[in-house]
Amino acid sequence: MRRFLLALAGLAVLTGCGGPGGFACPAMAARAGIGLEIEAPLAAKVAKATLDGKDVVLSESTAAVPSTCPSGKPEQPCSAQLVRTGAKNGFLDQVGLKLAPMRLSVRLTDAAGVVLVEQEVQLTPKEVFPAGAHCGGGQPQAGVIVAADGAVRQRP
Repeated sequence: MRRFLLALAGLAVLTGCGGPGGFACPAMAARAGIGLEIEAPLAAKVAKATLDGKDVVLSESTAAVPSTCPSGKPEQPCSAQLVRTGAKNGFLDQVGLKLAPMRLSVRLTDAAGVVLVEQEVQLTPKEVFPAGAHCGGGQPQAGVIVAADGAVRQRP
């Protein structure tokens, strides 16, 4: 009986660590909320953004581009650097966000307070899992894109 219990404990340790199939799951969860992306060149004019009347902190958007990659030498490592894209992005935390269709008001103003964009958009949040559904930690998120011409749409 003792050997059986030891074997069972060993099996539990081997199969119980990490997620299904032995994959390790990080101890993290997604944030519930709404992401905002403002495309260039409109983003350069935007000083303040609000979603449903709540201020959104904006950051400069970046993209990774290759900086060094020796041609003809696949064994050599390549590197990349971040460059500004001219766009801006932000995220509004929304505790209690539901996985149901909703209307969202988007307002962008310039430094003088002049309204650049004021529109409503219909969107449906989706559950996002930072390390895959098998690891849990999912939260509802949605995203809004404001195009260079001011058109507002849900992020796919």
